[in-house]
Amino acid sequence: MIISLRIQNFALIDKLELEFDSGLNVLTGETGAGKSIILDAIDIALGGKVSHRLIRTGTQRTLVEATFRADAALIAWLSEQEIDLLDETDLVCSREMAMPQGNLRSRTRVNGVLVNRKLIEGLRERLVEITAQGQTVQLMLPELQRGLLDMYGGLPLGQQRDRVGVAYLAS
Repeated sequence: MIISLRIQNFALIDKLELEFDSGLNVLTGETGAGKSIILDAIDIALGGKVSHRLIRTGTQRTLVEATFRADAALIAWLSEQEIDLLDETDLVCSREMAMPQGNLRSRTRVNGVLVNRKLIEGLRERLVEITAQGQTVQLMLPELQRGLLDMYGGLPLGQQRDRVGVAYLAS
């Protein structure tokens, strides 16, 4: 679950700090109000594609920082990746982009530690799903459907699935 988002010199935004409540958070506003920029910032913090156009005009660097609350499954995965949490459950993903000598450079960190693309992509798929128009096709993927069922079924469903698998292999 996302807890907060901090943005500096990103697209049209000079500085923004957002706090999110638990449950459903809704972004509303007129066309051009900046709703998509906020989603783009979350995407960038979690390894999305970068462009020099995202750095606010007149500045040389941008920073996007998203803080998430990790659940037990994510904490276990992070432990496997040797990433320590800041406290018991908070995880900070940040991305800094700069244009030294006209070359775009980007650094991604998790809890202050530089991470590679593979790790941030693995983390991203465990934290958010950002869907734009026309991307609902993913809902038809059997792997995604199984994953959603397993996630909502929790541990008892997973244990039952494993028992069925063992029984199937034994027969």
